[in-house]
Amino acid sequence: MSINADAGTKATYKQRYEADDDGLRFQDLTFEGNFVGMEPVTDGILGDKMMRSRAKSGVLEKVTREDVLKDQFSLDEINDLNNYLAWNIWDTLVMRATEGVSGMIPRQEYEILAFMHEFYRWPEFLRVATDAVGAEGLLEIGASARREVGTKVNSVHDWSIGAVGFGMGRCGLLALEAIGPNDYLEESNTMLKFMQRILWGKRQDGYILNSQDRYRCTIHDDDFLTTLSDQLVPLEEGSDDHSALTRFNAAAELLAFLQHFDNRLGLGDTGPYELPNGNLLILRDLFVNEPIFHWADACEDAGLPYSYTVALEIDPHAMGLQEIRVNDISTTFTRPKNYLPSIVGGAVFAREKHDSPMEQLRSLSIAELAGELPKIQDATLKLYRKISRMCRRDLIWSGHYVYYVDMILPYLRRAGVYEKVCRDLHMWEVDQRVANYYYDITKRGFAQEVVPHKIFSGRGYLPFGENADLRASKYTWL
Repeated sequence: MSINADAGTKATYKQRYEADDDGLRFQDLTFEGNFVGMEPVTDGILGDKMMRSRAKSGVLEKVTREDVLKDQFSLDEINDLNNYLAWNIWDTLVMRATEGVSGMIPRQEYEILAFMHEFYRWPEFLRVATDAVGAEGLLEIGASARREVGTKVNSVHDWSIGAVGFGMGRCGLLALEAIGPNDYLEESNTMLKFMQRILWGKRQDGYILNSQDRYRCTIHDDDFLTTLSDQLVPLEEGSDDHSALTRFNAAAELLAFLQHFDNRLGLGDTGPYELPNGNLLILRDLFVNEPIFHWADACEDAGLPYSYTVALEIDPHAMGLQEIRVNDISTTFTRPKNYLPSIVGGAVFAREKHDSPMEQLRSLSIAELAGELPKIQDATLKLYRKISRMCRRDLIWSGHYVYYVDMILPYLRRAGVYEKVCRDLHMWEVDQRVANYYYDITKRGFAQEVVPHKIFSGRGYLPFGENADLRASKYTWL
């Protein structure tokens, strides 16, 4: 087996899971947020500790089923979640901030429109879903991910309910001065409660976010995980099979990314799971054919399944692994950075539809990947051609729909209310306020400078005032 340049370095990643360990620093920047005049907060495990130590409530610690089933948060709990999500967004996004700029798709413009649209409209949709299945039903929707792969009930979608719809949506509207710091408190409660219930039901350890558990997302039940890990085949760096798997993974990632308009909603990692031989397993869902979008016809025509799941077995000792993070947008980061040469086993699975039973999950041999790759490449080329012909307005509104619809789509589907909110609540219509903002976001560098600064610094996530009313919406337009 070929060994990379870090071979011989002792794997120390398990130290990161010791209570007194503060983890490594993956970036040199620090976070201030609403803690002006206090010691700046770092990234990673230490940053999580610092944020939790500043909380006024216990909402960031392990919470009980009884806590999660309560109808609403207290004001202190909402502000603690607001502050933590602001840090978590910074911790997650700064490491890949340049990803927000695309030469073809106006990502910053569509993102801010989607953020604001979500804040205005999601509470009503999420309330309908909650009414349909109840609070316990939301826990069950979250728990469904424990025995499935190829599901968008995953970290990035769960996180988006609170971090994007509430956190960044409210931040954008505050920056635009369209709302005040105490407006829409009731709706904020609705979004945050929904997020908490889904994530608590999924994790079942009392936490809700991966960052609270030292960046672990080991959600799958042991017996279900074994049915997948038992199908891993050995791989050796430099071998034809190793190249076939990594080439397939890269091509499917590119298509999943592109189909979701250059963002990570098409990807989802869980793990790291420790295998009996001491190696680590990452399960990666790649959503390459989401039929909810009209441009997915390029993927349908190519005969692609709804999703592929790539199982990657990593030898932590071969790479001298010091820390591994599966963050809250379902993305794996390691130190050292490149874990691909240390992949020593792999498997690939296909899920035909978003609701295909797991008994119908199709296992693909490494040899079969050669037949899948041309279909992926054909769909990617056709999709590039289709997107490249869109005018700027179509690009922005299409990207906006990926965020606005896809981020909550899996929960509306599972609750059986997707058709209802489309029909009765006009989900695919654009709120008139947001339609007007289309013309505002290009003024004074709002999308390119103002909002990114507010989001990345954390200063735009203003707390609710101590006298804010938990029942408050926005009653006046002046």
